[in-house]
Amino acid sequence: MAKTKKKNHYRSLIVWMILLFILTAACAAGYLMTKKDLDARAEKHKAEVAQTNAELQAEYSAAVAEQRRQESEAAAINAQWPEAATVGWDVLDLTNYPVAEGYNVSVSRRDMLAGGLLLVNRWHLMPADLLDDYMVSVNQFSRADDDKTNNIPTTNAAVSMQQTAVEALMQLYADARAAGLDMDNIIIKEGYRSMETQSGYWNDTIAKIGDRYTGDALTERARQTTAYPGSSDYQAGLSFQVYNFKSGDKDFSNTPLHQTEQGKWLYDNCWKYGYVFRFPVQGFPYEDTVDKSYKTGISIENNKVYRYVGEANAAVMNVLGLCLEEYVEYVMEHPHFALYQDGKLLYEVYRMEGGYGDTQVNIPRDAASYSVSSDNMGGLVVSIKY
Repeated sequence: MAKTKKKNHYRSLIVWMILLFILTAACAAGYLMTKKDLDARAEKHKAEVAQTNAELQAEYSAAVAEQRRQESEAAAINAQWPEAATVGWDVLDLTNYPVAEGYNVSVSRRDMLAGGLLLVNRWHLMPADLLDDYMVSVNQFSRADDDKTNNIPTTNAAVSMQQTAVEALMQLYADARAAGLDMDNIIIKEGYRSMETQSGYWNDTIAKIGDRYTGDALTERARQTTAYPGSSDYQAGLSFQVYNFKSGDKDFSNTPLHQTEQGKWLYDNCWKYGYVFRFPVQGFPYEDTVDKSYKTGISIENNKVYRYVGEANAAVMNVLGLCLEEYVEYVMEHPHFALYQDGKLLYEVYRMEGGYGDTQVNIPRDAASYSVSSDNMGGLVVSIKY
């Protein structure tokens, strides 16, 4: 029988210790290699972050420098403007001076139609994209406001205008009441006219005089009292007709509006709210009123129509004594000007071609507010308040 060889435990232990050592060494080597790789990656990432931050800082510094350059140029440009009168109103013609660089804003076509200068008369038809849906009820819109001092009385809820015009009229009524005037009986009679409504008025006029005139003579005679469909200023949705009526008070109701305290205040102060008396004729509403019918095409007396044109535009029209047609011509001839009062810049106005769709316009950085309007003459008028 063979003799069994005795197992050497010490040799096995040594073998295991050697294997454990080799494994530990391998792990240590792996750890060192991994750490070296991670450290390299960290250093690379750190360098990339530092480079990115440096690039961003350079871009920011360049942007700040560019902004300061533009502001410096704008200040230099403004400094070169002609000096305004230190007393009273002054309109400076800046046609040869660029508008200071500021920031671009996008203006929608709808906002352009609501800006105030949309010229609609017998020579310029309303644009086809001015929709009935753009109008709001004057009475209902004003009454929906929490401040009831700006409620506007109307003959009925159907009297409507564009919202910008209603909001300005609400402020006018509120300030008139704050001045101590009873405005509850100063009633808005008519506002926006749809194409259907204006067509009805035109057809009624033609029917009344059709037995006495024909052809061009009929059209011309009808135009003396009624605007051809599409050419009525009411169709811009920016005008209203007003009258005074107080139940049980015949004296007040029978007094011409412009002779009432409220009517005088309205005529004298409407420009502060962006409104102008739309159709001045010789001696109406006051003896010193200058006739503008040769420009407006409307020579009807007692035509108590006020038109929203925007605050800046109304102020310039008031200072220069211009009707809407004259003002649009003025802006086309002087596409950049500014209005000062007692040496202080109040408004800046400039005109640019276009405005048939959504458009980017430049607004100077120090502007307090602005409005943009299509003039229906192929241009946009940008009005800036300071």
